[in-house]
Amino acid sequence: MREQPKGDALLACARQLLRDEVLPALPAERKYALLMAMNAMSIAERQLRNGDAPEAQELAELRALLDDPKAGPGEGNRRLARRLRAGAGDPGTPQRAALFAHLRAAGRRRLAESNPKVLPVEPR
Repeated sequence: MREQPKGDALLACARQLLRDEVLPALPAERKYALLMAMNAMSIAERQLRNGDAPEAQELAELRALLDDPKAGPGEGNRRLARRLRAGAGDPGTPQRAALFAHLRAAGRRRLAESNPKVLPVEPR
């Protein structure tokens, strides 16, 4: 069992220290680099908090779309891209709704980790 606090909490503490104490003391030309490092820490924190669930969900959806329970993420996404280029998502095609639902959900999951502030608030 891991010691407390866990990795996501440690990253949050380190990021807060950098923001509150180090960032104000830096010359202007050095702040951008620290802000980028802090952003990377925020992404890592969210990934640690979410675990493998977002990737597992995307893979399950991809496998269902491809009707291939053994498809891997890389090759599966390449196959999906080929299908889209071939017209599988064109208006009137049978899989259009499912394809768009998958792409929207995968995009939302990725944004939730990389840049959650750009996601619109979902109605409750």
